[in-house]
Amino acid sequence: MDRIIVEGNYAILPGAKAIVSNASSVDAAKPKTSPPYDLSPSLWSVWGDSNQFPQEVLTDINKNSVALRALDKRKRVHFGRGIIAYRETPGAAGTDPVRVPVTDPDIVEFLRINQVNLIWPDLIMGLETFANGWLEFIMNKGRDKINRVFVKDPAYCRNAKMDPANKIPAMYYSAQWEMNPSFDNIKVVSLPMFDQDKYNGTMYADPQFAMHIFYRSFNKSFYHLPLWNAVRANKWMYIANSVPALKAAIMKNQMTIKYHITIPDDYFEREYPAPDYTPEKRATKKLEVLNNVNSFLADVDNSGKSFISYSRYNAIKMDFVTGWKIEVIDNKLNNTAYLPDSQAANSEILFAIGVDPCLIGAGNPGEAIGAGSGSDKREAYWMLNADMGTDRSVSLAPLYFIRDFNKWDPTIQFDYVTVDTSQTQSQHPTKTTKRIDQTQP
Repeated sequence: MDRIIVEGNYAILPGAKAIVSNASSVDAAKPKTSPPYDLSPSLWSVWGDSNQFPQEVLTDINKNSVALRALDKRKRVHFGRGIIAYRETPGAAGTDPVRVPVTDPDIVEFLRINQVNLIWPDLIMGLETFANGWLEFIMNKGRDKINRVFVKDPAYCRNAKMDPANKIPAMYYSAQWEMNPSFDNIKVVSLPMFDQDKYNGTMYADPQFAMHIFYRSFNKSFYHLPLWNAVRANKWMYIANSVPALKAAIMKNQMTIKYHITIPDDYFEREYPAPDYTPEKRATKKLEVLNNVNSFLADVDNSGKSFISYSRYNAIKMDFVTGWKIEVIDNKLNNTAYLPDSQAANSEILFAIGVDPCLIGAGNPGEAIGAGSGSDKREAYWMLNADMGTDRSVSLAPLYFIRDFNKWDPTIQFDYVTVDTSQTQSQHPTKTTKRIDQTQP
């Protein structure tokens, strides 16, 4: 018998003496999840004890120039010269594949209309600062393609509590969290989160939706924690922020006295005796003498001059009575007080953020003050750049999501164009001939 028999999910091929079964592409089970404990009455999960965690972080960061510059440096190294879409083509024998920039009109137009290279640094900064970022996607009218993408301000975003399926169904967005607002779709607006179950492979149920991306930290269900937050928890950032305020208060309130001038109590009566000098005239002469002394001591042109005073012999005591005396007062307040504490705190902040001090113009802890050599900066840059692999895989994930959702060519890839710092050398291990952007403006 040569007839092929088809029954349900299998078929018999008599000629080949084989049986064919249809393997299902649907997973046999769903991953197991467990809902977090949350008793707050709001629709959203609070971020921090007072739902003000990102605002509190920004308050601390905005007082600390080292942290601001270090986080900005991470963003700049992460982003490089921007995002480029490309395809890989085989290189010559024994060489790496060649990256060819994409010229597909729909992809080029999407990147242009959405100004991806303008908005993506904001997404990166949110990830570097808070380890969290949110995107808003807007569909076309047919709801089968993503037309627009927007990066949301992470400080304004809050995740909804989990639904019975242990999914986060929505993102709440507000610029007024400090006012403890209630949901009214005006002061607090809601966006549904992307849900794979709402997508049938062709159309998506919602005309717009949000997506939460993050640098993963363990024991967190709604909001993840940046590694550098340790310096906030252990108070090093508090120390770094307190030292300038403390020194400013000391400088504002302290009285700086350099000289102590001792004048015999009868000096002016003897020099300007009555009746030639009335008390008023004597007071005038006293003020004149004190002004002369003040000018003598304060004027920088008088530094190094000698001061001469006379002593008077007391016949009764048979001793000399000391005349004028000028003593220099030692400044007990060390001008470098607390600076070692500040330096140690700033070093801890840089260690936590993961930026070499030389990249932001600071010296290494315990060494002489200096910004390091050019080679130090170059190697520190390339080490930081090399460490960005996992971070970049997170920040580029939404673009791969858009690629697959819009059914673009699956061979298209995305990457950041690295800033090349090897121009000061004739040869460098980075080998500029491998740069994807070597022909780009």
